[in-house]
Amino acid sequence: MSRMIIMIFSALFFLTGCVTKKEYEDTLSSWVGASENELVMSWGPPNSVYESGGLKYLTWSNSGSVTIPGTSPTYQTSIYGNTAYTTAIGGSAPMTFNKHCQRTMVISNDRVVNWQWKGNGCF
Repeated sequence: MSRMIIMIFSALFFLTGCVTKKEYEDTLSSWVGASENELVMSWGPPNSVYESGGLKYLTWSNSGSVTIPGTSPTYQTSIYGNTAYTTAIGGSAPMTFNKHCQRTMVISNDRVVNWQWKGNGCF
């Protein structure tokens, strides 16, 4: 059971990488005041654009999956009379984690004024 917990924590660490939530949000905040053109030149074209109430919402989305390989069991063989019995102990199946990230930058008068993000694969 403890192997499974270690694998799950390892997978979550792998998925999140080494950047903290604060560092990621600081990076997004650093774009406030930048022009829409500077943002698009750096990030590439957004996946979607929405305009409402004089604001423009530029959204970038990405998704993928990560598979953490399983572990092999160990085997124990017991001999009773003329018969050998082998039992698998431990081991775990591979685990696949889906990850996604959606970043939205809010534009007013050609300048980034706010941002938001959601997902488990942003940082």
